[in-house]
Amino acid sequence: MKQIGIFYSSSRGKSEFTAQMIKDLLKEKCELFKITDNVDKINNFDKLIFIIPTYGAGIPQEDWIKNLEKISQINFSNKTIGFIGRGNQGFFAATFIDGIRPIYDIVIEKGAKVVGFTNTEGYSFVKSKAIIDNKFIGLALDELFMYQEIKEKLENWLEQIQI
Repeated sequence: MKQIGIFYSSSRGKSEFTAQMIKDLLKEKCELFKITDNVDKINNFDKLIFIIPTYGAGIPQEDWIKNLEKISQINFSNKTIGFIGRGNQGFFAATFIDGIRPIYDIVIEKGAKVVGFTNTEGYSFVKSKAIIDNKFIGLALDELFMYQEIKEKLENWLEQIQI
């Protein structure tokens, strides 16, 4: 397995915690980067994981928003990406993990291969823009209401995507 670039943003530390869990599972096979000032490093990897938290009314965390233009300038045609959406299905059931959709749309338009679509069963939300063909466009994590399941979900997802 080649090196994987893991890019995340974190206002409250939960996405950073998720990124560190992945690093612990993958060992030396990955590098972690806060998206804040590291968008240019995306070009150094063919295999990527983007961890994107959703805030409030379904928007990505602010560091992703600030970098949308830079991300849209990248050629993703030889890149494979897995998305992890972080959200809260209890308090934000109508916008659950919506924040990954804008970045997903950009990378698809720029030629990326997206892997890691996951089943929506077992979640309790009203709607999500992060669903295509009845599957999440990545791994949905709710660290408030599904905390006990996170490690197992990550392990299973990483095995599934094989990037």
